[in-house]
Amino acid sequence: MKNFCALLLCFLVPWAGAFAQSDSASFNIKVFGAEDIVAPTAPSALSASAVSTDQIDLTWGISTDNFVVSGYVVYRNGVAVATTTQTSYSDLGLAASTTYGYYVQAFDPSFNYSSSSNTVTATTLAPPPPEAADDGNQTSTATRVNLDELIVTPGVLTTTFFIKTARPARFELRWGRTSSLELGYIVNDRFVDTFETTITDLEPGTRYEYEIVGYSAIGKDYVLKRGNFTTLRLADFLPPANVSRFQALADSTDVALSWQSPINEQFESVRIVRSHLRFPLYPSDGAVIYQGLGTDFTDKDILRQYSPVYYTAFVIDAAGNVSSGAIAKVYAGQGTGAPGSSIPRPGEGNEPPLIGEPGEGGAVLPPADGFTPGVPIGGNTHLPELSDIFLTQDPLALTFADEGITLNSQEAFTLSIPKEAFSDNLKTIIVTFTDPTDSRLTSSFLLRINKDNTAYEAVVAPLQLEGSSRIIVDVYDYDSALTGTYQKTVIFKNLSVAGVIPFFPDRLLLWSTTIAPYLGVILLLLLIAFFYRRFRSRTAT
Repeated sequence: MKNFCALLLCFLVPWAGAFAQSDSASFNIKVFGAEDIVAPTAPSALSASAVSTDQIDLTWGISTDNFVVSGYVVYRNGVAVATTTQTSYSDLGLAASTTYGYYVQAFDPSFNYSSSSNTVTATTLAPPPPEAADDGNQTSTATRVNLDELIVTPGVLTTTFFIKTARPARFELRWGRTSSLELGYIVNDRFVDTFETTITDLEPGTRYEYEIVGYSAIGKDYVLKRGNFTTLRLADFLPPANVSRFQALADSTDVALSWQSPINEQFESVRIVRSHLRFPLYPSDGAVIYQGLGTDFTDKDILRQYSPVYYTAFVIDAAGNVSSGAIAKVYAGQGTGAPGSSIPRPGEGNEPPLIGEPGEGGAVLPPADGFTPGVPIGGNTHLPELSDIFLTQDPLALTFADEGITLNSQEAFTLSIPKEAFSDNLKTIIVTFTDPTDSRLTSSFLLRINKDNTAYEAVVAPLQLEGSSRIIVDVYDYDSALTGTYQKTVIFKNLSVAGVIPFFPDRLLLWSTTIAPYLGVILLLLLIAFFYRRFRSRTAT
């Protein structure tokens, strides 16, 4: 056994050193060469407090172990009643005016149990006298529930309540669209002095009434607060547009990043996240190397450590919403000023050879619009149809199945695919746009699931360039294999030029209700002048 443990340590120590050198993070490895027979220390300073006629709260000090403490067992009158990983416990459902004794033991993963803590007793409160049950003044002053703090935080579809009182109480929250509070209620089952809960299934931009009731330790109920709140409008819930022209340029061992921030009054900051494994999918999925209002940043000496390096730029707005993410990728050895590509180079494992980079023979685009299959998928897995890929730009709602798509180059637009169009294992979706003025230049974005969990979306800032662009959507499975590629040619035009009114139904309605009446008056005046001149000429003859 000793020889085996020594051999195991000789194998693990060099690997631990290698891991420590390859990453800034550090960790400890514990190796047990024999069975763990050391029990944790006993919990200390156990205390008990009766807070109502049927509840006693317990607290105790933390135990320690030579490895780790797994949890604590709570005993009431010598019988185990609960197991918890916390250092507190509320014992509920007790009898009024009854004394109970408690002690606690700690245990570790090998089920070694500590010695018992100190033993404590507590007596639940007595029920109120019948004559005092309805008295809200003198006889109940000692247990009266008073509201100390209330924080109501509305969301779009939810609202959170934080309630704090001077004494422990049970709480009931009721709400509805009217004063009858008809929509629902939430009740907590134990006495606490702070209580936080969230109401769900609300509607955006809607006013609701609410009432908070507190129950004292002797069962008396008090209305703590009546009021109202209004959920946020859907506009406060939608993700912001991504940055545009996000580039990664290799400069020796540094990477120079640049981008253009969206023009939006709600714009708060840009966060750049880096990984050497894959594109970061959310704002904490990797190393945060930059957050601020600038438009460039240099990642120093990173190509000396990793190649390739993946970057995602997230836009955060004032309401805390996060964009889907613009992505870029760069390799060591590209040479000074060589642009990093947001699309992998051809021939790298399962990554798609769709678009080349400047200096590598120009852009290599798929042959035509439509769908190109990738790695075959079997079973019940499925991919979206062309009609499932939506391009939305008010007032247009088009799909990849439509012909002759033209979008306004001066307006943002959204690319979205319903969640139900994908199998569960098809998770990573990348959309790439070729520059309308130079198809060798590309911008790429992640499609991320929206907050109501119905579709994968990306909001694209105005391109502000006119011409033909190829939009390419790549779908990857959980193992990062390319399962399919969709592409569509889209014409971008400046439809916001003064004097140009696109033929859209809503614009036609605007024309008919604002401009047409004035033209009608002018036409009527011209007709009157015409007939008046004819009448004068006939009178003169």
